Order: sequence, then structure tokens, then C-alpha cells
Amino acid sequence: MTGPEDVDSSETEKGLEWLEGDRKLLKGIQVIFVKNVPRQIEKLRDAIATKDTSQIELLSHSIKGAASMVGALPLRDKAGNVERAAMGGDLEKVRFHFEEMSEELTKVLASLTGTGA
Repeated sequence: MTGPEDVDSSETEKGLEWLEGDRKLLKGIQVIFVKNVPRQIEKLRDAIATKDTSQIELLSHSIKGAASMVGALPLRDKAGNVERAAMGGDLEKVRFHFEEMSEELTKVLASLTGTGA
């Protein structure tokens, strides 16, 4: 179900521990991630187009947290890069890191849905 480079199984296990071993709840979180994060990415794309740095910060922070919950650490880190660039007002870096984050999201979604990247 998950590729080790896209979704860190040790982080998923930590999340499972935090959820008191409730695998059904973890699966539910993964389903919500797969459903909602692509929508957040589209909103983030719009915020970048309109140069709305506060919305960029908010959305990238939300994606960073969601990625952590499913153990997608590279995605979490890339979302954090977008967030920091937005906080610094550097839209060129925002765009660069957004592209990296989008590519990583594709891999994570493939891992979580079992479709391959």
C-alpha cells in the first residue's frame, strides 16, 4: 500500500500509536487526506496566482500537517518550504517549492491509493 520513500512507515506507526492502535481511524485519515489535499493544492495554486501570501501560508501549513498525519515526510518538508517562502514574501521560491510539493503529492497519492507513481 505504501512506498517507503513516499510514506514513512515508522511515522505512520507513531501516528497509529497516537491513535491508540486504531487502524480503522488511520485508514479514515488516509481516505480524508486523499480526498481533501488535492483540493487544498488547487486552492494553493489559486493563492499563488493571486499572490495571496497569507492564504499560501495557511494552505501550505495545513498540507504540512496532513502530510505528517499520514507519514508523508518528504511532502511535509516540501510544504514547509512553501510555507517559509510565503512567510518571507518570496513568491519565486513559493512557485519553485510548490512545484516540488506537487510532484511529491503525486507520489504520495499513488502510494496511499495503491496506483503506483
